[in-house]
Amino acid sequence: MDGMTLSAAPTERPTLPMPARERWQPLRIGLVELFHYDSEEFWFRDGHLLLRGNNGTGKSKVLSLTLPFLLDAQLKPARIEPDGDSGKKMAWNLLMGSYDRRIGYAWIEFGRRAEDGTPRFITLGAGLSAAAARPQVEAWFFILEDADGARLNRDLWLVNPQRVVLTKDRLREQLHGRGQVFEAARDYRRVVDERLFRLGGRRYDALMDTLIQLRQPQLSKRPDETALSNALSEALPPLAPELLGDVAEALGQLEEDRRQLEEFQALAKAVEQFERRYRIYAGTQSRRQARVLR
Repeated sequence: MDGMTLSAAPTERPTLPMPARERWQPLRIGLVELFHYDSEEFWFRDGHLLLRGNNGTGKSKVLSLTLPFLLDAQLKPARIEPDGDSGKKMAWNLLMGSYDRRIGYAWIEFGRRAEDGTPRFITLGAGLSAAAARPQVEAWFFILEDADGARLNRDLWLVNPQRVVLTKDRLREQLHGRGQVFEAARDYRRVVDERLFRLGGRRYDALMDTLIQLRQPQLSKRPDETALSNALSEALPPLAPELLGDVAEALGQLEEDRRQLEEFQALAKAVEQFERRYRIYAGTQSRRQARVLR
C-alpha cells in the first residue's frame, strides 16, 4: 500500500476501512521512512491485525514501532523492543548504518461511530529524526482529529509532492485547524488518555506498563510475577469517595458492634455465675423449709 508517497489521492485506491462500533477501535497503522519501509500501511479488520511472513521480514518491527510506542511515547529500547534489548537504539531504525540523516513517521488511526452513526476518526503519530553525527533521536508527536473526518493518505500526507518526508514545522502547517503537534511526550500522553481512555495519569501509566509486560516474547518462560502483579494492581480503578465513606462507616460500626458484643458476653457470664450461686442458695433454703414443715 503506497498512499503515503503520493501527492494526490490515487484513483484506484480501495475504500479506507470504516469503524463498526461505538467504541474506539484501530483501523490502520503506518510507517514512513522507518526501518526498511519507505511507506507502508497495514489495515485492521474488526480491530484485529494479522501479520504473516518469513523470519526477518519485519513483522515484529512493525509492532515495536507502533504499539504500544504510539500510546507510550517513550524511546527507551526497554519499552520499544519486545525483548527489551538496550542495544537496539531507535536511531538504528532510522539510519540503519547507511543514512547520514533521516526523518520518519509512525502512526495509528482509530475510529468509532457516534450515536447517530456518524464515523469519527483520530490518528496518533510520532515523528522521528536522526543524524549520524548526533547520538540522540529527536521526537515529536501529533494527533489528527478533524471534525470533517480528514484522514491520512486521503486528505493529507506525511510527504510533500516531491516525495520528501515532512519536517516537524511542515507537519504543523499541515495539521493547522485539524490537529496539533506536541513537543513533550507527557503532554501528548495526557491528550491521548483524554481522547481514548479517560483513565487519569496514574492508571494510564499502569496500563502502558502492563502492555509492555504482556507483549514480551515467550512471556510464560520468563515471567516477572512481581512486576506484572504490581502493574495490574496499579491498573485497577480507584474507589469512589462515597464508597470509601461507606466502608469507613461500616468499619466504625463493626468496632462499636464488637464493643457491645463484649459487654453482652460479660453480662451473660455474670448472669450465669449469679444463676449458679442462686441455685445453690435456693436449694439450701428449700431444704431448710422442708425440715420445718416436718
